[in-house]
Amino acid sequence: MASEQNITVAKLGKPHGISGAFRIYMLRDLKSPQKFPKHLLVMERGNLLPWFVLKVEWIGFNEGFVWFEDITTPEKAKMYSGREVFLAERDVTTYFKKDSSSFSELLGYTAIDETDGEIGVIEEVIENPGQILLMIKNEEKEILVPLVDEFIVQVIKKKKEIILNLPEGLLHL
Repeated sequence: MASEQNITVAKLGKPHGISGAFRIYMLRDLKSPQKFPKHLLVMERGNLLPWFVLKVEWIGFNEGFVWFEDITTPEKAKMYSGREVFLAERDVTTYFKKDSSSFSELLGYTAIDETDGEIGVIEEVIENPGQILLMIKNEEKEILVPLVDEFIVQVIKKKKEIILNLPEGLLHL
């Protein structure tokens, strides 16, 4: 059985108020602010665990406050401030718009450099504000490669390959 891919959809900000709420920053556009996932995944002790959403209040386009079932004090909320929030890949299309800047469809693609040849398989797309990284895994190691237009030569969907033209030395850092 193939492992389920999880996609980063938001980031938890500072605690808000006395009830354990968080400021939440969405990294993707919701289809509707009224339709929000009933649970999100948060990394705890090395595992992604479901956190059940009680309530969301929006204060901006992709920013608001979120309350979770088991986080009821500002002290407990502070322990998780700054964490990324994930959703199973199969649920992302239910709640979020198809985003042309989302590169999660590259998961499983083979990355090939024009000069060095096959690099490995894209295991994760890390979508940070301002920079997208591909985590490429081969037999030897995991490699982080910035995904920028200047590096992309071609995406071959039928073969599930992405051809890159990476700067000399990037793969050997």
